[in-house]
Amino acid sequence: MGVSGAKPLTVIALALVACRPPPAAAPTPREAPPPRLAIAPPREPEPPLAVGSLERPAALARFFAALARLESGAATDDVRVVQLGDSHTAADWQTGPMRRQLQARFGDGGRGFVPIGLPWKAWSQEGVLEGTAGAWSTQMTALHSRQPGGDGVFGLSGFALASRQGGSRAWIDVLATTSRAELYYLEQPGGGSFDLVVDGVRSRVATRAEARRSAFHAVELSAATRHRIEARALGDGEVRLFGLALDRAEQHGLVLDALGINGARVATALSWNEAHFTEQLRHRAPELVILAYGTNDAIDVETSLDAFEADAAAAALRIARAAPSSSCLLLGPPDRANKSGDGWRTPARLVEIVARERKVAHAAGCAFYDQLAAMGGEGAMARWATEAYPRGQPDRVHLSRQGYADLATAFVTDLQRAYDQWRSATQELRDLRLSER
Repeated sequence: MGVSGAKPLTVIALALVACRPPPAAAPTPREAPPPRLAIAPPREPEPPLAVGSLERPAALARFFAALARLESGAATDDVRVVQLGDSHTAADWQTGPMRRQLQARFGDGGRGFVPIGLPWKAWSQEGVLEGTAGAWSTQMTALHSRQPGGDGVFGLSGFALASRQGGSRAWIDVLATTSRAELYYLEQPGGGSFDLVVDGVRSRVATRAEARRSAFHAVELSAATRHRIEARALGDGEVRLFGLALDRAEQHGLVLDALGINGARVATALSWNEAHFTEQLRHRAPELVILAYGTNDAIDVETSLDAFEADAAAAALRIARAAPSSSCLLLGPPDRANKSGDGWRTPARLVEIVARERKVAHAAGCAFYDQLAAMGGEGAMARWATEAYPRGQPDRVHLSRQGYADLATAFVTDLQRAYDQWRSATQELRDLRLSER
């Protein structure tokens, strides 16, 4: 009975299922949109490791940004470059062509900072003629000593003129177009006075003060193409003069200061009073500082390579402290040739100096320019001093005027290529950011 009673229930259940209307067709789902690709935020293009002989050009981004403001007409000041170095810089045979070529593109901001008077007998630079009369002494570091020389208060260039004798005169004839000159000098206890005579117009400047400090005296110049600026000591105390910044107030452009000392080594700058030098450099407010040493260090066998590297690092760090918003560049020494047997060869120490400077530049966040490579590598000086440049210097250390000009062109070409690549990458990044908005 229980078994037979289960069958009708099964039949009824099946019948009910059979009589049920078929389920409504499920709606066709809409085609799902393809998943949206996640777009990563724009990334700055990887900067090149080198452009020609210019290594780590990304370290010059702040300098490049200042150049871009000049080119776009948005600059509110000049773009100043300060190069500190040895005789290659002091002669202005290389920095002069660099200055002219850069100003041809970015505008002429003026001649830049130059000493007043003659710091040493053979000193000369482009666009100025200088002289002294009376009792002036050049205040500077003893170049062959690693110890500080004097009081270290030598101004922006590392040397100054000082006099206590009344009637002593130091002057500069400005041949380059200039509309504003600013004299850098020292105020100090017991400081003397001098007359500043500009194109025949005289004014009295007193340097006596309660403490030692940098002082600055600016004068506006007429539209004349040549100016005479002269300081005449009165003899009532020491007068110490550092130099003149010669600029063009009517327009913004690039300015390059060539501040070299014959025989200087990288340790030379370390003997200067740091607080005073910082005061001077900050007033000048450069966008780029170039350290151009190594030629004399290559023959300084009494200084170990490790000591040289430590000095180079300390010099770069000092610049970073004095001008933290500036870009920095270490300019490796050009080739030189020492007599070896029956020929001239690049000294092994110079090659190592270049390697150490490259290492310091990387650690300090600076760019590096390899002048040895730009000249063609080891042994290039033999050709640059004789075959290609028959009027080259017989010492196989310095170049001819044409040699320096060609090396300047190589540097400026690589620098401008790196700048153009930076501008292109910057524009590309700007376009990507705009497309994300």
